[in-house]
Amino acid sequence: MRHIIGATCMSLTLAGLPAAADPVVVLELYTSQGCSACPPADELLNELADEDGVLAFSFHVDYWDYIGWTDTFGSRENGQRQKVYAKGFGERMVYTPQLVIQGQAAMVGHKAEKIEAMIQKLRGHKPEARLDAVRDGDMVRVTVAPIAQPAAASELYLVRYQPEATVKIGKGENAGREITYSNIVTDWHLAEYWDGSSPEEYDLPVMGDQPVAVLLQRRGQGPVVAAALAR
Repeated sequence: MRHIIGATCMSLTLAGLPAAADPVVVLELYTSQGCSACPPADELLNELADEDGVLAFSFHVDYWDYIGWTDTFGSRENGQRQKVYAKGFGERMVYTPQLVIQGQAAMVGHKAEKIEAMIQKLRGHKPEARLDAVRDGDMVRVTVAPIAQPAAASELYLVRYQPEATVKIGKGENAGREITYSNIVTDWHLAEYWDGSSPEEYDLPVMGDQPVAVLLQRRGQGPVVAAALAR
């Protein structure tokens, strides 16, 4: 980790995304291949993933595996992340399909009009921090800096994902269906902490050749402060 004092963080413009200082809206769809209500939400996420200024991810959970089909992308860790959100939102249970928007709002994952309205609302918010990420082999160099005034103390998460996959469901509620999923999260973890007071630079190790995104969230897996793809 290095302090960047008196320097301006590099500007990185990503294909399909605005400049790093512009708001990027992060969508997290909690879904399951064994959930009959999920395919419409999965299809909607496929569309939202193509919107400018949006980072949309499929977080597959494993808590529906018992009803007859083991989700090929499901993980307990994804379900735990959803539970942390639920606790923060004051909810007593988790469900699929649930879409968490910018770490600060949650709704049923196929409610297109409500979701789009929330995306547009969040696009009008001025970001409190700037985040850039550049990948070099098995490392990602991340620079963060507050904008105008100190930002909230935050956590840096690295997210690896598979851009697309089509799965033929063999059993359970969706038996016989072929479903296409976008930006399927294969790994995520807390990589660093930032106090929000001054610019910082971090060199973070990554594994494999899958695409990587970086999320900056307020401490305790709170609202997303900033996000970027590592290119």
